[in-house]
Amino acid sequence: MFNILSPVDGMRVLDLFSGSGLMALEAISRGATHATSIEQHQRACGHLRQVREQWCLQERWKVVTGGVHAALAHLPNERYDLVFADPPYEQGFSEQIPVWLDEFDIDCGHLVIEESARVSPDWPEGWTAALPRRYGDTCLHFLERGGVM
Repeated sequence: MFNILSPVDGMRVLDLFSGSGLMALEAISRGATHATSIEQHQRACGHLRQVREQWCLQERWKVVTGGVHAALAHLPNERYDLVFADPPYEQGFSEQIPVWLDEFDIDCGHLVIEESARVSPDWPEGWTAALPRRYGDTCLHFLERGGVM
């Protein structure tokens, strides 16, 4: 994904449904100045905080425990260059993510959503998607607000 998007030097990254935090760590390792991870499982967030401290990333990596919708409510009017989401597959979260970003006026340059290749999301008005990239049973959807990609 990072090779497709080009360099992330200086970017602010938001990682939704963060899980292991791999995407946030990868972004930081590639030069992102800041990453925020949102994950609802407390045990996973404890692990993310432990890794953050071991790698002295407290100033560059914020870990938020909570459901994505509720956590985004605490980030109104924020600006991220890249938002990545890996929600549970086939549960309708993919189509909700752009709606939630709009609801809380969270600006993003790029939105990438990972979803099952069996799903063809119906993106909300105001969002444009490039052709999805399929990798086995997984599909990456690259979205931007308005315009043509």
